[in-house]
Amino acid sequence: MNTKHSLQKALSLVAFLMLLVATTAQAKRVVERPYFLGSNNHKLEIERVTLDKKATLLDVKIYQASGDVGIDSHASIMANGVKYDYIGSKQLPKGVFVKVPECGYVAATLRFKPMPESTTEFDFREIADNSGWNIYGVRLDGKRPQADIPQHLLQQAPDKNSKLPSTDLNLGKTVVDVRLLGYKPEYKTTLDIIVDNWFSPYRMPYDHDSISVDGTCQVSANAILPTVATIRVNRTEIPFLAVPNDTTTVTIDLPTLTLAATHLFATDSDVKKYVWFEGKHAAVDTELQSVKTKIDVLGVTSFDDICGMTPLQYRDYVQQSYERLLAAINSNAAIGSATRTLAQSILAMNYASALFGFKNNISMAPMIAGKRGVPRADMSIDTVSYFKPLEKLAVLHSKNQRYYYYLSDFTAALRRKYISADPLLDDIAVGKRLSRSFNRKRPLTEQQIAVAHDSIANDMVRELLFANNEDLKSQLASADNILAEVKKSANQNSTFSIIDIDPKMSAQQILPTIADKYKGKAVLIDFWNTWCGPCRAAMSAIHPLKEQLTDVVYVYIADASSPVDKWGEMIKTISGVHVRLTEEQADALGKIYKFSGIPTYFVVNKEGKITYQKTSFPGVEKLKEELTSAMH
Repeated sequence: MNTKHSLQKALSLVAFLMLLVATTAQAKRVVERPYFLGSNNHKLEIERVTLDKKATLLDVKIYQASGDVGIDSHASIMANGVKYDYIGSKQLPKGVFVKVPECGYVAATLRFKPMPESTTEFDFREIADNSGWNIYGVRLDGKRPQADIPQHLLQQAPDKNSKLPSTDLNLGKTVVDVRLLGYKPEYKTTLDIIVDNWFSPYRMPYDHDSISVDGTCQVSANAILPTVATIRVNRTEIPFLAVPNDTTTVTIDLPTLTLAATHLFATDSDVKKYVWFEGKHAAVDTELQSVKTKIDVLGVTSFDDICGMTPLQYRDYVQQSYERLLAAINSNAAIGSATRTLAQSILAMNYASALFGFKNNISMAPMIAGKRGVPRADMSIDTVSYFKPLEKLAVLHSKNQRYYYYLSDFTAALRRKYISADPLLDDIAVGKRLSRSFNRKRPLTEQQIAVAHDSIANDMVRELLFANNEDLKSQLASADNILAEVKKSANQNSTFSIIDIDPKMSAQQILPTIADKYKGKAVLIDFWNTWCGPCRAAMSAIHPLKEQLTDVVYVYIADASSPVDKWGEMIKTISGVHVRLTEEQADALGKIYKFSGIPTYFVVNKEGKITYQKTSFPGVEKLKEELTSAMH
């Protein structure tokens, strides 16, 4: 009887434990690979969301080739207007930066205060002012977000009989209309439209084109030949043909493009199509997307591969890559002859460019790949034999294949040996010399204009140079107006201010002028630019330090490579003192103080003396230590 009673008690206990386990399991809601609507970064990805009664857990991976990463202590998740604060992470403790291992990512579980289990969507925000790593519209319903694609685009039919545009010189505007479907300004999407025409201010890679609130953007550029231009949305590149006196309309499904750019969703079949083209060359532009990974001999892993190579080993590597990619293009039955010819031309020019750039690529590979201790190779070569493979490239001998912007690169003596004689190269060479000031935002002088009239024989080449000069002058006038408005805003604001530095002030005077202004206080000087991702990430990390050390003066120095409108918007969210220099002043400062990269930091003590200098982010604790010392 006692045995039977004991057995019943045991069975009851087992049943109770099973019910408890089931209840506990039901208390957790787990969503694997959650879709999302937008992101302002390419590093942080959410792989799993767990909604528990005690906490909301985000299993994330942070992708970075090397260096250190961390999550700001102010991180939060927002759902239905409610903020859920960051609790912490074993792998990424608050205020601690962790070194990225060789695998190229840091995996961590981030703990937040618990959200309701019924939550269907939330935003992850590392910093409230959007300067950190943010992911918007994380979906917990398992439904993939899709933009509403116009029906006429979905019904586009392939045209393998399409033709390439003529390569006769034809001066005129090339217009690009971009529509980002599913766009929201708060996603902080970056859009670059890069059209290169030899003497072009449009070549600046960090001139972010402004996107209207409806997700549209239009740019026009002077052009003289068809060229392969690039639309860069965040980090995704979309090549297309930019043609003089022609308009290309590009429609982009932004939610799908954003998913396709991640490690998590890149291989999914339903994120492959995210761009549609309209215009005379829409068929070629469309087909070009299917071979865009086949037109550059240096791929994603190339800099890892070439670390420690000799020039000859590098040449063999590049040549094998070229031959492999060329075979893939030639065997692709899904593209027409026009696209095949175009892809062959681009690949050939990238091959030539990679060979000519052997010194730079081999030298930079260890830094890009994040590898230390790689021995320096002997860069001496026999140029005759080394570049001999280029003699076989048909693209260098055919004016009918000039669909590339590298033509101007062959004005150099060494490279010119490998391209058919062309008087056009003489005119391009003169135009290039005269237009060097464009990248420094300097229009042509009267003397330079006279040289162009006397030395450039081709009327269209000369007019292209002059057209770009007029565009630059117009841009500078607009920038001056924007800068005046930014300064006016700074005068009316208590969180940020601007120090006017005369563009003619010598570099030797700049830092002493700033230090003298704040004698008696410790100063942190931060050299940055709007296009510098590590600079912005470091600013996010320094937020808590600024709240602790309120007696420190925080000075942020950028130069004219930061578009003035972008700079003006960003400094409104960066409390402190702001300085804008010319690029010449910034370069001169780098030489005087022996630094070549950003972010670069200077700590100035109360007596106005520089006590610390570091290029790359040294970490919050190190800056705190140096600033605390400078305050006493």
